[in-house]
Amino acid sequence: MTEPKSELPTPKPRRLTRALLIGSLALNLLIIGVVGGAAISIRGHGSKPPVSDRYGSPHIKALTFDDKREVGRAIRDAYRKGDVDHRADHQHYKEALAVLRTSPFDEAALRDLVTTLDQASENRRKVAREVLLQKILSMSDAERAAYADRLQEVLEKGHKNKKHPSKDGKPRSSKQP
Repeated sequence: MTEPKSELPTPKPRRLTRALLIGSLALNLLIIGVVGGAAISIRGHGSKPPVSDRYGSPHIKALTFDDKREVGRAIRDAYRKGDVDHRADHQHYKEALAVLRTSPFDEAALRDLVTTLDQASENRRKVAREVLLQKILSMSDAERAAYADRLQEVLEKGHKNKKHPSKDGKPRSSKQP
């Protein structure tokens, strides 16, 4: 005697296999995305100089968004009006490349080019410093007090950075004595 067949259709093996393959592919893509994103994120952090190595970073970070935009525009305008010549700097870098590749090596020429580039860089820092100081000097007492509070937060936050160890190699503690 044969049993009557059930009315419910059973899934075909091909559909089940196909669903498993699609699910596996989706999971693999998710894992690759997470790992790839983490790798890109880690690699990206090492390419920029530490914030503390750039002039005025805590001072700039403590400004409000609108003040940062205003200071940035003022710096760019001052560069355009002043004697900041980015094309000349680029040309000096090209000349430095040529000096580095010549034989015999001309140490004096390289020193002169590096000095010239350093002077141009200092000139840009002076312009930026003056613009920032003018912004701070134009603040009211209340604005300056709020700015000082934000600057203190920026400075304290920098000391609590766990990703960068202290000079003795030990992780920085998040609690201050």
